Amino acid sequence: MSVSARHLERRGTSLAEMTVVIVLLAIIGSATLSVVIRQERFYRAQASAIDSRATVRDAVSVLESELRALTPSDGDLYATTANAIEFRSTLAQSAICTISPSRRSVTIPPEQLASGAPITWFGTRPEAGDTLLVLASDSTLGGSWRRHVLTSAPSSSGTCPTSSGLTATAAEAANAMTLSLDPPLDSAIEPGTLLRVVRRARYELYRASDSRWYLGYFDCLSTRATPCNVVQPVSGPFAPGGIQLSYLDATGATAADRWHVARIDLLAIAERRVAPDTLDSLATTIALRN
Repeated sequence: MSVSARHLERRGTSLAEMTVVIVLLAIIGSATLSVVIRQERFYRAQASAIDSRATVRDAVSVLESELRALTPSDGDLYATTANAIEFRSTLAQSAICTISPSRRSVTIPPEQLASGAPITWFGTRPEAGDTLLVLASDSTLGGSWRRHVLTSAPSSSGTCPTSSGLTATAAEAANAMTLSLDPPLDSAIEPGTLLRVVRRARYELYRASDSRWYLGYFDCLSTRATPCNVVQPVSGPFAPGGIQLSYLDATGATAADRWHVARIDLLAIAERRVAPDTLDSLATTIALRN
């Protein structure tokens, strides 16, 4: 076969064939892109749902831990509305080791004990001006809390002797903390009595600068230049009206006033950014210590 004949047999791809290949590639590419877009939307929706559920769980967990120990009949609730609650927040709790002769200071065990017994707990470090509540009875389920004011922040001076039964070693005894207070303790108060340090605090649903709704928190202390802090976000974002609080008495009826609240029904509704027509919510009942 001649060279010219071999060249005639090796022809190139025709226009029709090129067109078919391009159309097939376009179809395959379009189908692949469509699958990728659907997968991305699915994962975005799943991530949004997970975030929304975490948001409502966080809000419920925070409010449950803060409110469950309240005693409304003893004045632990200051204000109650459908979207906010103002209350005594517990900063610290412990038991009295020793009482000074003037009865204006007490010592408490250190936070860390070799036994692991959680006698002293600090959530937030108390400051001068915080309220010290001392239980005037041996029962944690009864009695009344006597109110005092801390005249200074807790100090590391003082001892909690092992004879008190609240410490086990000389090192623990030497690490006791001292709380100074006013007015002096009642003469009926004895070592071993329970105490807690509280501060006025508030949780509320508020609209932030980004126009979205959050569960916010602030506390108030009269000794500060500005008594109340600026509200800070705790959890969110929520749907408008996404934190709903209902206050019920022991019979299950709406409480006549904050002194008779026995339980709080809480509903948290999160904002959904991907699918705004569907909302994640969580409802719970918080039984108070009344």
